[in-house]
Amino acid sequence: MKKSLILSCLLVAASSSALADSFIYGNSAGAPTIYKIDSTTGNVVTTYTNLSGENGRGVVVVGDTMYYTVANTGSVYSYTLSTNTNNGVAFNIPGASGLSTIAFDGTNFYIGDYSGTNHVYHYTPTGTLLNTLSLSDCSAYCDGLEYFQVGSTGYLISNRGDTVGPYDVYNLDGTLKTADFINATGSTTGIAFDGTDFFTSNIFNKSLSEWDGTTGAFIKTIPLIGETIGGQEIEDLSADYSVVLGPPPAVPEPSTFILVGSSMIGLAGAVKRRFAGNKK
Repeated sequence: MKKSLILSCLLVAASSSALADSFIYGNSAGAPTIYKIDSTTGNVVTTYTNLSGENGRGVVVVGDTMYYTVANTGSVYSYTLSTNTNNGVAFNIPGASGLSTIAFDGTNFYIGDYSGTNHVYHYTPTGTLLNTLSLSDCSAYCDGLEYFQVGSTGYLISNRGDTVGPYDVYNLDGTLKTADFINATGSTTGIAFDGTDFFTSNIFNKSLSEWDGTTGAFIKTIPLIGETIGGQEIEDLSADYSVVLGPPPAVPEPSTFILVGSSMIGLAGAVKRRFAGNKK
């Protein structure tokens, strides 16, 4: 009975470690505007307009911080949601004349190039380049990119060009894993993973499409309601990564290391004594 109860608790804890986020953030083309969208109803619940740059592209939300990019600079900007404060440039990517989509793996960013290449830049939040990937099925100017996990393994998913579907899955070194995972047609741009399903932006008919996170099958179309700032098209999308990925693993306190070390020493001693006893 106790063993069954413990197992049930572990399963509940495991299933709640990554929860579905009910809100999707969308960066619009043209005047820099970001919408917070209720993914169940399509209602725009908040509109952020005091942003930097021109021609919005990428967006990433991590708790109270929103990062975003625009099509005509190599800058990544940050914004504090609780105070509606635009913090300006977080860091710059040298050599990039424009940036498209942006994704987050719980620690670092994956940022799509918008300078005419199929590159994705892997950057720390402090602006250190970790790696540059090339996505083979992306022609150039890909504007749909997302990071997601299956178990403990991370992947990237991207469309094939500016408003060009479908979406392909890549390993984190940029090698193609699954082509046509989401077979979106028409003018499709941003993509987000809410912890359960994927959402893509239909840029010209102002709606989102929802796709099964396991099979990639189409679920439904979600018309956007209340997108009032100039009627701009939605580009990149983001859920709140701190909800979807959950908190990072806790670092054990030094005392914990001492206790674990002591336990291991004691266990080793017991095994040694038992082994010596068996030799008699």
